[in-house]
Amino acid sequence: MDNRFDKSGDGDQNVGQGDGAVGKQVNITQQINGNDNIVAGGNVTIEGIPPEVFAEYVAKHSKALGETEQIVRGFLGTLLEREVPRDQWDSKLREIAGQYRELLARLETVQSEDPQVQRLKDEARQAIETGDYAEAEDLLNQAEALDVQAIEQMEKTARKRRISAAATNADQARLQRIQLRYARAAEYWQKAAALLPGDQKKERAYYLNAASNDFYRIAKYKEALALWEQSFALYREIGDKAGEGTTLSNIGALHHAKGDYTTALTYLERSLTIRQEISDKASEGATLNNISQIYDARGDYATALKYLEQSLVIRREIGDRAEEGTTLNNISQIYHARGDYATALKYLEQNLVLFREIGNKAHQGGTLNNISQIYHHRGDYVTALKYLEQSLVIRREIGDRAEEGTTLNNISQIYHARGDYATALKYLEQNLVLFREIGAKREEAGTNWNIGRTYKAQGDLAKAEQYMSRTVEIEEEIGLPTLEESRKALEEVRAEIKGR
Repeated sequence: MDNRFDKSGDGDQNVGQGDGAVGKQVNITQQINGNDNIVAGGNVTIEGIPPEVFAEYVAKHSKALGETEQIVRGFLGTLLEREVPRDQWDSKLREIAGQYRELLARLETVQSEDPQVQRLKDEARQAIETGDYAEAEDLLNQAEALDVQAIEQMEKTARKRRISAAATNADQARLQRIQLRYARAAEYWQKAAALLPGDQKKERAYYLNAASNDFYRIAKYKEALALWEQSFALYREIGDKAGEGTTLSNIGALHHAKGDYTTALTYLERSLTIRQEISDKASEGATLNNISQIYDARGDYATALKYLEQSLVIRREIGDRAEEGTTLNNISQIYHARGDYATALKYLEQNLVLFREIGNKAHQGGTLNNISQIYHHRGDYVTALKYLEQSLVIRREIGDRAEEGTTLNNISQIYHARGDYATALKYLEQNLVLFREIGAKREEAGTNWNIGRTYKAQGDLAKAEQYMSRTVEIEEEIGLPTLEESRKALEEVRAEIKGR
């Protein structure tokens, strides 16, 4: 018998009654049982198809698809419900059967670690096998709800863990700072920032800012600037004006260190505007101080002094004695640069008293160092050395290795000025080891330079050329503003060697 489903034509297909008689068409009548399977009974037609033809169609496709007749009837129920045209039934049955087999295979092979979820999925599979798709959908929804609940709990736990892991990396960074391992500290700060959940933008900005500070300490300006720019973008995004002001100030300091005073001033003035807007007096005082250092570096001492006096007023007004001392120190340096050693010494002595009163050892060491420089420039090397030795004791006592290096350098310069080059070199070599250990590239460059000029003063031009070459290499690497001056001096030494 021909498969009537495979033929098409115009008009309705009527079911005849009796021998060759043509009777009226019976309307579509389908009974759907509880599991959505079609049950054709009596002489009822389905889509104008006689029951025996429909049964034959089911049997044929059951065999072809490898599924039970009950399942195929369920598939056909879906086609009827979705009003799929009859000429597409064959292809749609193959499509549905493929999806059906894939679903059952997945439910069998993809197991859940949660026994409750697995039980629900097993029950859903059984419901699918009997054609009870509504029950299967409900069971799978229950399984999904349990998984989502578990996911939400895990996400809460993961969030807490991420924050905790970030904090641990921040503590690692602080541990590296204690050891003056600033490059390692910067790595840990960056790991901390990367671990934070996406919404922790303020904390991420803080960690990035801290990493930048450590890169800045070792003159890795490119790395520092990139992270400060990221930090600034985050602070701006969340509307944290204080964070914006701090980051702008730090970027200004970086450009100052590179000798780009115009760019530095631009950033510092932006920082000052923000800090005045939000009435952050302490930070305003710091920015005024930093602006003064730009004018000092340019040799505009009058303008530098104007900003320092404004800074001093604020710091006294808010009772910040430590920063008052910093400002007094910087005022003293203006008078020192002008050659007014008496006034410079007056401010430094006030400063030393203040730092002793508040017990600030680090600043005491710095002030003693600066007092020594006044006596050095006056030619009183004995008194200069006395203050430097006091400074060195304090800096070693508090473990400030970077400033210990500064003091060792200044002691070497006393011996250099006296013409005692051997002792000067002894201190400079200690200094070089120290700066290499802590990764202070800028200071390493300066120490190499001082060793080179000491050998030059001794007449050992070959040694001088060796150390001055290393200075130029470092200055090229980190982009120091003294590079051209150093190159010129190095070429002069090389020319002198050739001329011998």
